Amino acid sequence: MKNILKITAFAFLLISVASCTDTIDPKVSPNGFTLNALDPTGPFVLSSLDGDNLLATLTWGPADSGVTTVSPKYTVEIAKAGTSFAAPIIANTPSTALKVVWQEGYINQILLNNGFAPDAVADLDIRVKSVLGENTNIQVQYSNTINMKVTPFAQLFLAFTKVGDNPANAPKTKSSSLYTSDCEGYGWLEAGTYRFYTATGGVFQSSNAFYGDNGSGALELNGAAISVATAGFYLIKSDISKSPKTYSITPSEWGIFGEAKGFPAASNRKMIYNAVTKKWELTVSLSGGKGFRFRNTSLTSILGAFDVTRVGADYAGTTMSYNIIKRNATSGAVLPDGEQPGIIILPGTAAADYTVTLDLNTPRAYTYSAVKK
Repeated sequence: MKNILKITAFAFLLISVASCTDTIDPKVSPNGFTLNALDPTGPFVLSSLDGDNLLATLTWGPADSGVTTVSPKYTVEIAKAGTSFAAPIIANTPSTALKVVWQEGYINQILLNNGFAPDAVADLDIRVKSVLGENTNIQVQYSNTINMKVTPFAQLFLAFTKVGDNPANAPKTKSSSLYTSDCEGYGWLEAGTYRFYTATGGVFQSSNAFYGDNGSGALELNGAAISVATAGFYLIKSDISKSPKTYSITPSEWGIFGEAKGFPAASNRKMIYNAVTKKWELTVSLSGGKGFRFRNTSLTSILGAFDVTRVGADYAGTTMSYNIIKRNATSGAVLPDGEQPGIIILPGTAAADYTVTLDLNTPRAYTYSAVKK
């Protein structure tokens, strides 16, 4: 009898524990759920001019977890087609919503960040993951899989190429961001005629589309070749998002100015272009503890140390920035070196000879050096 009572009590204890466990971590039966077709279905070709535009809307039905009081969280996963989601990429902020709206720029950035090539079709599988519960006590379900084809874009590059030359070897120009087409770059140009060549899949070649002059000083596809009358170092610009599409080819020689080189601080010491290194160079006495910047000899552009606030046309890469010069709000006078960003300050306090170089070969990634002799 005692044994029967013990067995009965133990059975009730098991029922009680199971009941508590079910209440805290409900056990449910996965029944699946349906991911609807993309709206629109594509295929999609993304553009830097449409970064904020709506790309597509993704919707799905609720996962049937057997529990109505708690909603699962949904995560959209994408992966290269045919890989069975071996390396899924998360393409939303997980939430209880049954809908995701994608913008072009968002999807473009995800694809580039995960190794998909620009200007090439990305064949993708898409599914939605449903998760109910937390930590180890979770239930996971997956929707059906749908397909999406999308062509991402890279930051815009154009190669200013002499007619008959290989665009891969020509001076390159680059936009200031993924979503602009304000291309610029520098290079030594021989006298002759030139075209702006585009890249396909990140590759420049003479069979690619190109822009030339439309006869009125603007660009158009397959336009006439652009004449450069005199050999020299040039600033090359274009913007194919404008109407009309603009371009300019401007001689650009460089020097240094600032307190470090002595007075008058506002005057330029002209640098020399080295045709072998393709850099601007100057050996000059500079004072430690004082600053300098670079300025073209036409006094239209200043390059200084990087300033995170300088974006758009003033973006010159992660080492340098354009047009950093601050003035007194009342008098308009230029502030001393120590009171404004962008000044290149040399160590120490004594004057010494430095070899200063300015490298403008890589568009929007300009660099400099100052090496004590």
